[in-house]
This record gives sequence, structure tokens and C-alpha cells, in this order.
Amino acid sequence: MELPFTTVDVFTDTPFQGNQLAIVTIPAGTTLSQAQKQAIACEFNYSETTFVHEEGDATSPERRFDIFTTTEELPFAGHPTIGTAVSLQPQGVTTLHAKAGPIGIESTGHNSVRAAIPHNVRLHAKRLRDLGNGPFSSSAPAIAAAEKDAVVFSIVKGMTFILTELPSLEALAAVRICPTDFRPAELLDEGWRDTLLSAYYFVRLGTESVGGKTVQKIRTRLVTSSIEDPATGSAASALTAYLSLYELSDQSASFEITQGVEMGRESHIYIDTGVDETGEGRILRTLHLGGKATQVIKGVVSVPV
Repeated sequence: MELPFTTVDVFTDTPFQGNQLAIVTIPAGTTLSQAQKQAIACEFNYSETTFVHEEGDATSPERRFDIFTTTEELPFAGHPTIGTAVSLQPQGVTTLHAKAGPIGIESTGHNSVRAAIPHNVRLHAKRLRDLGNGPFSSSAPAIAAAEKDAVVFSIVKGMTFILTELPSLEALAAVRICPTDFRPAELLDEGWRDTLLSAYYFVRLGTESVGGKTVQKIRTRLVTSSIEDPATGSAASALTAYLSLYELSDQSASFEITQGVEMGRESHIYIDTGVDETGEGRILRTLHLGGKATQVIKGVVSVPV
């Protein structure tokens, strides 16, 4: 069985920048098992691969899609959503259905989209300092000190990030891929422990007026014990949701997140948040994730039957 695929670089309009994504199309009436999808994702060996299920009605504005890493399926991830949505722009797709829920898609230009991100946010009770003295991932003094105060935040169940603010771009450049000691069973709230857990480091660069609105500009890096990710929409969504709810006072905010600079794959992620004030505090009403993508490779993948 041969299935068409494309690869795109996401959160950039320049090939070989941004974050790589493979998009495999599953024709209507064709079924792939979880094991087959996982094997294909392993073969591409990108951080994520998506599988788009074609509808019997090719004019339908909706598509179901699955997101796989090399080891597991995810309920939601940002750069796979943006990359897949851009690839489906010519077909007029306005809704993507992920495991986390439906995602509304808006075209914002050529190879550029904005997605209404499903969210079920959670600020976990513990911080890394509650696990002991550390260090938890790095012996660099500025990083080790910042990690102790890092908050732990989920954008949806299954996607959780340790949000570590660093004092400077020099400290951000010192972040390294290294073994981690985050201990999710001890760190995360009950009922939220079955999750992807990654460290997301950030430096605030101030604000800039763009098109009449104030944009918060932030530099970030996401590293695990084995890789660095050049652009992480879900982590950027978690960070901006946390800042909007707990550190900013406005009911709407805009952000430009720049990631991947240190590894030579610069990426630009755009997020707008909306917050409502209630008797129980601030709640996240909307989160829109935006960005560009550019096609790099097109072909077919052969799947044993």
C-alpha cells in the first residue's frame, strides 16, 4: 500500500528553518492500525508525524487527524496542527479534529493560518523545589536556581510543561540537553500524571507595538534528556496561557515566541489569548495559535500489508 505524504517546515516561511513535520494522507476507506502509524512515525523520525483522514466528500471543510511522536500518540500538539492546516489550505479545510477536540482554522495569508486551540488548563500545586534541592537538569547556577521556582502547567491533559524563566539570553544559551529528574508521579497533581512532561525555558524581551496592538516578545527553548525541539506550539500555548492568567492583567494579550535560534532552525510562533474575569478568578476563554509553514518534500510511503 502506498500513501502520499509531504514534509513541511513549520513556524517559518524559509525551507530548512522551523520545525519539521511529516503529513501522511489516508484515503477515504483506507484504515491504518496504531502500530502501522507508529512505525511510519518512527521511519520519518521527526518530532511528530500527522495522519490526515480524507473524507468521502472531498469538499468537506473538516478533517480528522492523528498526531504521533516516534514513541506515542498525542492528544494535541501545536506545530503539527499549524503544519497540517497549512497543507490543507487549498482544500478549504476550516476544522481539524484532534484527540483533544475540534480545532477551528482560519487562513491568515498564503501558507499562514491561525488555529483556535482546545484547552483544559491546570496550574499544578507543586514546583520543582518541592522535590528537593536539585539540580534537576543543569548544574549551571542561573539555570539551577531558576528551575526551583519554575511553575508546572498543563495546556490540556497529556501535555505538561515546566515553565522556567531565565534572567538573560546568555543563560538561555547555556541550556543543554541533559538527563532530567522531574519525577512526574511526585510533581504533578492527581489525575494529571499520564502526560508528556518537558522543560520550557524562556526570557522576556519586552513589548513592541505591531499593527496597533502591544505584542509580548519572548525567546524560548525546549529541551528534553535527548533532544531539543526547534518550535513547540503546545509549550508556547501553555506559557502564554499561564502568563495571561497569572501575570498579566488585561483581558486580551498577544505574543510572539521565537524559538530554535540556538540550534539553527529559527521559528516564529504567534499567539493571542482572551481571558474572562469570574467570581472564581480569571479563566482562559480563547487561545489562538498562528504561524506559517513551507513544503519541503513530497512523495509516497510504502506500507506493508
